[in-house]
Amino acid sequence: MMITLDDGHLQATFDATTGALTGLTSAGGWNAVARPELGSAFRLLVPLDGRRNNVVEGTAQRAPHVERGDTSVAFHWPAVVSRYGGPHDIAVRQVYELTEGRLVVRTSIDNQSELIVENVYSPVIGALRPPTAEGTLAAYRHDYGSGMAQPMWPFFQNSVGYHGVDVPTQLAQQWMAGYGTPAVPYTLLQSDGEGLYVGVEEPSTEFVAWHTELWPGYADSLRASVPLTEEIAGVPVRIRFSAVHIPYILPDESRALVPLRLEFYEGDWHRGADLYARWRDGWFTPAPVPAWAQEPHTWHQLQINSPEDELRLDFADLVEVGEEAAAAGVTAIQLVGFNEGGQDRDNPSHWPDPRLGGFEALKAAIADIQALGVKVVLFAKFNWADRSRPDFESTWLPHAVKDPYGDYYMYPGYRYETATQLLDINTRRLVTMCFLDEEYLAECIRQFDTLVALGADGILYDECLHHLPSWCCFDETHGHRYGAPTYANDLELIRRFRERLGDRPDFLFAGEAVYDWEFAAYGLSYHRSENPDHLPLHRYTSPDRQMMTAVTGFDDRNMINQALLYRYVVSLEPYNFKGRLTDIPATVDYNRRMQDLRQAARKWVWDGRFSNTIGASVTYEDGRATHPFTVFTADDGSTAVCVANYSADPLTVRVTIDGSSGDLRFRTVDDDQWLETEGSLRLSGRSAAVVVAS
Repeated sequence: MMITLDDGHLQATFDATTGALTGLTSAGGWNAVARPELGSAFRLLVPLDGRRNNVVEGTAQRAPHVERGDTSVAFHWPAVVSRYGGPHDIAVRQVYELTEGRLVVRTSIDNQSELIVENVYSPVIGALRPPTAEGTLAAYRHDYGSGMAQPMWPFFQNSVGYHGVDVPTQLAQQWMAGYGTPAVPYTLLQSDGEGLYVGVEEPSTEFVAWHTELWPGYADSLRASVPLTEEIAGVPVRIRFSAVHIPYILPDESRALVPLRLEFYEGDWHRGADLYARWRDGWFTPAPVPAWAQEPHTWHQLQINSPEDELRLDFADLVEVGEEAAAAGVTAIQLVGFNEGGQDRDNPSHWPDPRLGGFEALKAAIADIQALGVKVVLFAKFNWADRSRPDFESTWLPHAVKDPYGDYYMYPGYRYETATQLLDINTRRLVTMCFLDEEYLAECIRQFDTLVALGADGILYDECLHHLPSWCCFDETHGHRYGAPTYANDLELIRRFRERLGDRPDFLFAGEAVYDWEFAAYGLSYHRSENPDHLPLHRYTSPDRQMMTAVTGFDDRNMINQALLYRYVVSLEPYNFKGRLTDIPATVDYNRRMQDLRQAARKWVWDGRFSNTIGASVTYEDGRATHPFTVFTADDGSTAVCVANYSADPLTVRVTIDGSSGDLRFRTVDDDQWLETEGSLRLSGRSAAVVVAS
């Protein structure tokens, strides 16, 4: 017996005897569950003693109780049977509700057994395929300050290695922020001209990851190709996609899991990202940003010591750096490695290193630099404790995140300068601290007090986006539940910092590659985007947030051009943030000219709304699309196009702005004059221009 939910936008079909989702069809006719006989309901991981990988497969259970509503269907399994453990007193309830094309899936678990429910896969698309056999499929997600696309069809990118899984597998892999919520709250299953949005339906810090498997494996492993047949070696070919919850539900506990939403959309990834942004904007409030950080401006990042003891610059000499910044038109200096032991050593201490002059000398240097009109933002890091500290075991180990075996999680640390450390012989290992431990939060506040007492204009919390390698903490002496998500207090920490700070609207809270929901705490996000194929997914979903990118080259015109295109603040970082502004005169000069153009066109490229490539087209003379270009819309409705030429050779392009049929005018970074054009534009090598309607 089949059950159908259909509202004209989306049709979902279910097998009433198993609860399996057997069809998921868009208004355009794409059935994302290509083979109904491979439909799935849910999966649980319920470890047994001596048999950890013990799975409960939803379609292997007795028929569920079914409750049908006008727009919903609920399936209830009062008990389950696992693959190796037999029957268990674990109840599962799934509710699917369809409203205006949005299928919301709510799953709850009532565990009255003696076992722990570690994983819950729900919902599950048992046989995902693109609309046609000739089509493509890729997963688009947030990545480190940007976006990523993982191919799924006709090529499948394996992201977890070969040795630990039976088949090619993807877990939503963000460079540092991780595999799922809150860092990656949705995924887009993008095909040709349409896609399927899958995302959380409430802002929760409970851990949900995105899990995809190619069964039974590659046709051609050299090319990572998907078998384009119904079966291979007698096994059905399918992609199984699911949201996997990591709840650790103990015996005699019940839990309602984070609800998920599935919704089709027409178009490319922009349209799917729009669904996320509209949902988020319904509940989200961004953090305040100091007035100075809202303006177009430039930073300089400088490290003055590493764990290998370079001791590059005494605090008393920092005023020279401030003078160079003022001369270069730089607004803020991010100072790194001022703390005891240098960058990534003696964590979580932020006390100024006595070898560089100590607290009073740094405080005086900051004041001297501020007198020049330059801000000073101090590098900060609270995630870890340095395992090489003499007091690690006595002071910090009790507050470390613990794994299920009672051991701490250890991050490999960072290697600096000497061959000894670059070979990882004497690297300072970093141990993840638990933000759910009130005693550790109190220590973080004490460290923050030091930074404020130094007179800084803000902090940049490095690696605020993750708690690697941990996802959950199992040390209940910290005052939290078993298996609590380690990201749960990310926003609470900064809320307490703000409360401690008091009335300081000029103080900036910045962070590294903040995940989207962290913009509720941070006014600026810093990341690195040196990729000619940069995918600005995060910029697109958060067009008015302050984001900053690193510029490290000695004639780094293209990174400056990229910053113009994507509305990024520039952070000048010669010698990988160990050099001075005087080391890169060509880059400093080109940045000045870009900032002049940004100011001249700020109503579009700074104060306007970024829409990536939506609203215009830029083509070669033969009509082929070019890359990169971006579109901005001013408050008065007028449009500007930023276009760059990353190659060293001149390039002629044609710019067409949607809704504009008249002549255009443009200005390049290299020229302070606006010029007229009918749409054709010649760009010199490694240059960029802003084009607006006349």
